[in-house]
Amino acid sequence: MTLYVDFFQEGHFCLPTSMFIGEVLTGYGLHISQINALGLPRITHFEFIFRAQRIEPTFEKFNIFYFVTYTGGFYSFNSGIGGVRPCSRDPPKSLHDLKQKFFYICCGVIPTGMHYRAESEGVPRVNVSISYIDHDLYPTLTQKVTSIIHGEERALVAAGMSMLWVPQNPRAYPVYGFKGKAGYSLLNVFDPKVGGAMVVVALPEGQPGWVDQIRNSFLHPSSESMATYQHCFR
Repeated sequence: MTLYVDFFQEGHFCLPTSMFIGEVLTGYGLHISQINALGLPRITHFEFIFRAQRIEPTFEKFNIFYFVTYTGGFYSFNSGIGGVRPCSRDPPKSLHDLKQKFFYICCGVIPTGMHYRAESEGVPRVNVSISYIDHDLYPTLTQKVTSIIHGEERALVAAGMSMLWVPQNPRAYPVYGFKGKAGYSLLNVFDPKVGGAMVVVALPEGQPGWVDQIRNSFLHPSSESMATYQHCFR
């Protein structure tokens, strides 16, 4: 399958992939290679603001606040919120040379039932049972509206969205700090006006390492998933 470099550079995409991204793809019946690199940050930003507030993101919740669009052979996601305060702002407008920066990778690295959607199937629509503005999470998600901008890897690790964490001290984990104090909301990562930064602190005694704590939030390749696509290696 094809993955675009901007997925990682601008879209906060990681391997192994988070289970939430897998849920969104299977929920809409889409393949990761069909997602516009401008649309992927909407998924990852949504996951980030949920996890930053210790709320478990789900496909059902995402589908209340976003809907699928289709342009130029790629699928993207637009906010279903119009005329009221959105959950996010300042989405990326363009990416240069997107289609020239890609690589191929075995489908088995994302062990979930992705469907390569034919254009004849139309744009997926999943009905919702409640309006976004009536959802009990709406006030929480809009209390601090953040920009969809590139954030550092340690912020993704702190949110449980990346496993790229090899600290010098195995008892360390990343948090957001400001003026010498740690533990502020991770939402500040996407607010350049705050002026804080990610810092490293020690885990409380008795807790497992941070990567071990977040491990179950990811779709891990297995020998079975790789064997399904063993023709990739021929």
